[in-house]
Amino acid sequence: MRRIFLLSLVLLGVVTVRALAEDTPPSADESRRAEVFAKVGTATITVGELEDIINARSPYARMRFVDPEVLKEFADEQVRSELFYQGAEKLGYAENPAVRQFVDQTLVQTFVREDFEEAVTPDDVPAEDVTKYYDEHSEEFRRPEMRRARHILVASEKEADTILEELRTDAGATFRALAKQESLDTETNMRGGDLLYFTEDGKLVGKEGGESINPTLAKSAFALASTGDLSKPLDLGDEKWSVLELTGIRPERIQTLEQASGLIRRKLWRAEREGALDELMANLRTELQPELHPERMGAIVLEPSSEPIEPPNQ
Repeated sequence: MRRIFLLSLVLLGVVTVRALAEDTPPSADESRRAEVFAKVGTATITVGELEDIINARSPYARMRFVDPEVLKEFADEQVRSELFYQGAEKLGYAENPAVRQFVDQTLVQTFVREDFEEAVTPDDVPAEDVTKYYDEHSEEFRRPEMRRARHILVASEKEADTILEELRTDAGATFRALAKQESLDTETNMRGGDLLYFTEDGKLVGKEGGESINPTLAKSAFALASTGDLSKPLDLGDEKWSVLELTGIRPERIQTLEQASGLIRRKLWRAEREGALDELMANLRTELQPELHPERMGAIVLEPSSEPIEPPNQ
């Protein structure tokens, strides 16, 4: 209970000290809230503390406490919690390493959440900052046009002409089947010559490392008007020729400022939060001057694991 009501006790103490400092008697409401409902050992539970816990709940949940029996049951439960707390404290659980670790972690998490995550929300980011970011990073909100195509790679212009003629005149000939049979491109022939999606400069979409297709293929694909259109024989150099079919078009997409504002607000909020945390950490390091001895880490003894250790994936 003492931990549950810590904030209420602190606030009550602030009000009391301020009243004494100003030599002002507490108001009727302050006196009402300060009345002791229960005394458990050395701790007290006030009317105000019970009131704060109830009022922190949703309006729907608070409706239940209109019933005197529900209110009495709730108050009795708070006394029960305080008895448990004091019993655990007498048995030394407050110094239990697991308890102390939990309290320490909760303290840090609560501090970060209330002072850095909830004190300022994404909605608090000024509109002019959002507009400025959008104007200065316009490429982040533009997806360029992308196209998909497949091709058949051969060793001469004559072979390319033959492939193109067969595709145009033979109703039974399919580009995919011919690519598997005739294409010299071992990377794409097994998938029917599919080059996947790429941008106008040939960059493959979703591929790490900036993989690209031949620029002549990309230029030809963007010159075709509709899916299903075939290119003329394309000279790729080094005695390599290709016939290309356009299979997909994804038009350019541009997010408006209104559409992107939510994402921008969250991004700027995270950056501001991280900057504030970094500044706090720098100030704490300056103030507390932590002393580190990394050379002593070699003295750490790790307990052997009883579980089999799987080798990492290669």
